[in-house]
Amino acid sequence: MALPLLLALLQAAHPTTPPPPAQTPVGSVAAWTLHFNGDIRWQQITPAGALLVSSDGALAGVDVERGQIVWQKPELGGLPVDSVRMVEGSLLMEAAKPGLSVIFDPVTGTELFDSRRLGLTRVVTRRVLPQTGTLIVHGRRASGPPVVALYDLKTGNQRWVSESLFQQSGPKKGGLGGLMQGLVRVASEGTQLEVLQAGPDVIVVNTLTSLRGLDAHTGATRWSATLPTARAGNPAKHVRLFPAIDKPDRIYVGFDDRLMAYRLADGQALWAKPAIIQGWVHGIVQHPAGIIILPESPPPDEATGNVRIINGVVQTGLNIARYEDGTTLAEKPLHMRGTVTDAIITGGSAVLAVDAESRTFVNVLDVATATVRLQKDVKIKGRLDYAELTPAGLLYISRSDPATNGEVNVIDLARGEQKFKDAIEGGKAPGEGLLHVVEGSTLYVFAGRDHHLYAVNRQDGTYRALGGEIKFQGGEDPTAIELRPGGIVLISSQNLATVARDGQIKQQVYNPAPQLPGLLRALYRINSVRAGLYGAAASAYGDAFAQASRNATDTTAKRITSQLATAYSQGGVQLSGYSQQAGALASKRFKASLATPSSVFVLTRSPDGNGNVLLQIDKDTGQPRSRVDLGKQREPVYAVDDISGMLFLQTTSGTLAGYRL
Repeated sequence: MALPLLLALLQAAHPTTPPPPAQTPVGSVAAWTLHFNGDIRWQQITPAGALLVSSDGALAGVDVERGQIVWQKPELGGLPVDSVRMVEGSLLMEAAKPGLSVIFDPVTGTELFDSRRLGLTRVVTRRVLPQTGTLIVHGRRASGPPVVALYDLKTGNQRWVSESLFQQSGPKKGGLGGLMQGLVRVASEGTQLEVLQAGPDVIVVNTLTSLRGLDAHTGATRWSATLPTARAGNPAKHVRLFPAIDKPDRIYVGFDDRLMAYRLADGQALWAKPAIIQGWVHGIVQHPAGIIILPESPPPDEATGNVRIINGVVQTGLNIARYEDGTTLAEKPLHMRGTVTDAIITGGSAVLAVDAESRTFVNVLDVATATVRLQKDVKIKGRLDYAELTPAGLLYISRSDPATNGEVNVIDLARGEQKFKDAIEGGKAPGEGLLHVVEGSTLYVFAGRDHHLYAVNRQDGTYRALGGEIKFQGGEDPTAIELRPGGIVLISSQNLATVARDGQIKQQVYNPAPQLPGLLRALYRINSVRAGLYGAAASAYGDAFAQASRNATDTTAKRITSQLATAYSQGGVQLSGYSQQAGALASKRFKASLATPSSVFVLTRSPDGNGNVLLQIDKDTGQPRSRVDLGKQREPVYAVDDISGMLFLQTTSGTLAGYRL
């Protein structure tokens, strides 16, 4: 199964000076041609499927299917490409320049937010709230109280605006206490809000002063709660809001070294006292047997309790809280060497990855008993990238870090030691990493250090090299690995090789790159547009993946499908809040993005040596499917969208042509 997050679209780079006119692609007929006011600076495909084109005259949105300019914004003309970006976790885009921030729907051009309307000099928080189809924005003015406003995603209408969120909720103090209250409030006004959509009617917001439940329809404060920190009156420095997966009546709030459950209806604490760990709350994992609270090492001068520092790392302690009352399963937190960066669930256990000053340790947590399987954490080479429990022990893959090489190895859980001294190993140099893919009982690994493909038995942990050394031309190393019907495909920017499951190379193709840095920048500038689609998925896919997760017997497949089910279900709600046009187009593109592309794009010299061409190479045959000539210009302004199957090329200074591939 290919994860859409791993797939990306090629995006245009923009030159600092207008390029010379491009030649019309030889042998290609443009599907459409558009003319813009002024030179075209750059272009990019958005997650929703609209093409943004920046010219000296305006920022414009193009419908790529019909080849029409849908909208133009002259006030945003000439912006550099890094001034226009996706609003995190949404289909919206934000354009910013000194004195102006605009958030808009890239499909319809509808402006949801314009900082000038509220007189904001700085936008601090912008967050899309999918369950209500809204956008919440928080910012500061040149004078007066800060503002929080909510906007409708479909129409851009302002639903409400509030200036009271940062007002003191508790009794006002005098003297030094009052001075501290004022300082905390001022700091809170300029700090990004922690925001959580908790059902269709409540928005939970945490400022430095209090936790508040806002009425999603009016912005009025329904309830306010003070987090019970270690020292009363001292605001928490590290706050995280977590939705409850199986208990819709509550949310979980991590603050400093504590976790508490609050009822959404009235903000009342559901536990008599918070669950306490050692260290700050890094995250939580909601396992059926309890809430695994992952700790992180706080700054030494901000750690609470009895602080133990070893080799400069603040030691932490992990614990598991009961859903009912927040009491912890372990009498004392389980000692960890540093920040627990991940807990990979596998059945009733969880594989823990612990970072301690750039060194990684692993252990296996038995969740029901709050105990670890290994007496001592096992130090591994590199950083944990993949792990699963097998009959042979803990099978893992790590990626190289500056100190050590990554490896593929098995930890014997009885002895607490690595099984292989001569494990498959990656290198620290670029291109010497470990690429892997799973098929049935076999884990295929390509080691960039020795350029060999290995087959790892997932049951007993044994491994063997398949065939001989696999060398790519042009000094390249594979950057991606895929399973295809015809074999295992290794891909780099200019090379593609198909290897049979017995290690025999079935085919290998190489297209030399043009020796023009500017041209290569235009190809290699990658924008993970599919990642935006991942967050805007349709709920129907969540149901399908949830069913697949329930039926899966393989722990890795169960974990992946479960994660996909959660992400896609949440994304399905998100799509319903957008404009009809944006939602329909994003849904269509999302469905297309689920399929792994069957081709890759390669930039190379024209066979006759006259200019440069972009080839679409079939992954199964290694042969070109289509070719578009980019002419002789050194830095062509172009973009490729592999979901719609189109290439967009500037043919003259203000003319854009769309070609179907």
